[in-house]
This record gives sequence, C-alpha cells and structure tokens, in this order.
Amino acid sequence: MQYRPDAATLLSAVAAVLDDVLADVPPAKQHQVRVAAHLSRLVEREVRLGGSATVDECAALAELLGMDAADLADVADASERLAARLRELDDGDVEFDRRAWEVLVDVMRRDLDIAKPGHTDWGGR
Repeated sequence: MQYRPDAATLLSAVAAVLDDVLADVPPAKQHQVRVAAHLSRLVEREVRLGGSATVDECAALAELLGMDAADLADVADASERLAARLRELDDGDVEFDRRAWEVLVDVMRRDLDIAKPGHTDWGGR
C-alpha cells in the first residue's frame, strides 16, 4: 500500500522546506518566505486540531446552555445563544457566569493552541 501523507503532514513539510531555503532567498524576499512558513504551520495546526476543537466547543457550550449539541445548528449558533444569555443584564445567575467564564477560557486556550502555541499559560483569573 502506498503511503499517502495527510494535509497536516504536507503543510508541515512545506514549512520545513521554506525554513530550509530561507538563507538562500534574497534578503528583500525573506520576510515573505517566513510569512509563508508561518501560515503553513498555522493551517497545519488548524487541520490537525480545528475539527476536534470545534466539536468540543459546541458540546461545552451546549452543556453550559442546558441543551443537546444536536439541537444546535453549529458552533456559531451556540455562540450566539450564549452571547444572548450573557446579555441578560438582570439575570444575576452568578454560577452560570462562573461556568461560562471557565468554558470561554477553555475555548480560547484551544484557539490559541492553533493560532499561537505557547500562549496558554494564563491562569484565567
């Protein structure tokens, strides 16, 4: 059976090649090569981590809202419902606000794992 690399592996390889040739690129073009390598790595992380992050986010938001994830159209629907719930100024549900904060911090950490690895050390308080 022939080995077929997945998209994440291919993007990682492209980034490595760009890093390898950087010194051979004219100085005026090196920034563009660095940007291309960075974007390749970012898309590689999105391919590798994005799907599960979205599924987990939708499930966490659904649980927070007391819903079944299957009742939500997508993660955008869940986010809109949470935003509406948080805008209810006279709600006063401190426990809900605390749980929402924890869920949102977790979602942001997963987003940062994709967009900016190594920037998730914040304690969230």
